[in-house]
Amino acid sequence: MSSNQTEFVFGHTVEGLLLALKGRLEAPLKAKLKAAGLDVDKKLEPAYPNAIWQRALQVGAEELFPGVPMSEAQWMLGERFVSGYFETNMGRALHGMLKLLGPARALERTSRNLASGSNFLHVEVERVSDTDYRIKVNEGGTYPEFIGAICHFGTMATGVKGLTTVVESRNGRAATYRVRW
Repeated sequence: MSSNQTEFVFGHTVEGLLLALKGRLEAPLKAKLKAAGLDVDKKLEPAYPNAIWQRALQVGAEELFPGVPMSEAQWMLGERFVSGYFETNMGRALHGMLKLLGPARALERTSRNLASGSNFLHVEVERVSDTDYRIKVNEGGTYPEFIGAICHFGTMATGVKGLTTVVESRNGRAATYRVRW
């Protein structure tokens, strides 16, 4: 998948990924990330090209979940990413807000929350019913399960019970998710 050269993922988002990889960032993984374009021994840049982000996600999923099918590994990486992101300054503020909002209002703010991580992600949130939402993103990534997991575990932070999130469809780089509880 090629991505536009003007698409960037912001440094605080990359910080969330590094926190998800905490405890695994020894020489072999550092070398793989550096080969992907992410030198973790340097201070984080304000932003990274989306192509580097996509490669870093793949390297991270392979490292943390060897032998697991990539789509499943990306979901599991997304869960760890949310936990890691909630340890960043921006993530701590978001986590506190999500607890107050509840699942419906949190999902309705998904476009703003996901858009804060990059300069290219556009999200449409459609309310199907009180407990059923469809989330459309213009860029689902190489594996849309990663963003699906972000939607799922971000919404779980509200305290909602019985949440299910699935990748409903994929159209080129775009993806649609269904979130219900």
